[in-house]
Amino acid sequence: MDGVESVARREGVSGLSIDALAKEVGISKSSVVYDCGSKAGLLAAFTRHKIGQYRERFGDALQAHAGQPNAWLRAMIDMGREGPSDDDVAITMLISASMGEHAECRELMRASLAEDARRVAADAEDQGKMLQLLLAVHGLFFLECFGLHRFDEITRQELLDGLMKSLEADKGSSAAATTHSNK
Repeated sequence: MDGVESVARREGVSGLSIDALAKEVGISKSSVVYDCGSKAGLLAAFTRHKIGQYRERFGDALQAHAGQPNAWLRAMIDMGREGPSDDDVAITMLISASMGEHAECRELMRASLAEDARRVAADAEDQGKMLQLLLAVHGLFFLECFGLHRFDEITRQELLDGLMKSLEADKGSSAAATTHSNK
């Protein structure tokens, strides 16, 4: 996957090919075809890999909020505390281009984002409000990761602090279940 990233950074998505990757990592084209099948398969594997890396880091952030209401959304806010690097922006652009060309890549991202929405809604007392916060968090991520706008460090922290303050007003789904059972 490092080879995919190297070729794509240097040549762009259009320059990423089975041949270019094989040359980059010093293996035969048939080995790449055996592992990935096609350029679309290669990009899908790369997208899965990057989502997996993100989810691994996210798991650490989630663990820090274990047992707290709205832990999933709290972890997402924590993940936004550090702005994206230039490498993060480049990878986002690569994955975005692959989503435009290949349905499997698009479906992988859809599934990942749907999981976020499902988990946030399941954790919330006020699902609508928490989904609005999710939208704000994703909006911040996408603005910065697509290189459309970068917030300065102070502003990013203030924005995320505001989201966290709104989140803390929600007692979480266990409180919602108790409220509904008492009615």
